[in-house]
Amino acid sequence: MSLEKLKDARDAIKCCYKISDTDVDCLFKLLELNRPTTCEELADIMKVSKTTIEKSLKKLIEVGLVIREKSSDKKIGRPKYSYSIIGGVIEKIKEDLENCSRKMQLQI
Repeated sequence: MSLEKLKDARDAIKCCYKISDTDVDCLFKLLELNRPTTCEELADIMKVSKTTIEKSLKKLIEVGLVIREKSSDKKIGRPKYSYSIIGGVIEKIKEDLENCSRKMQLQI
């Protein structure tokens, strides 16, 4: 499954993971960037507030699609974090969507 096919499955992804449009946008942007990214950088790229991005990243971490890593910079103050997509994320999403679909079919 490619990024384009994932984008076609946007509504299914929202439903399966119970995430918002902004959460999905954040996921897709991290996939496009394909590198560790800070919350501030993502907020700047997506033209939304840092708080909005923080909430989306927290949700994406909770559902197991994104990981957070502490920056190695030895600066004073709050630690900096970078966010990236887990390895094998496309396969995980595909499997999760299939499982979600099976569960929905059992409900009917």
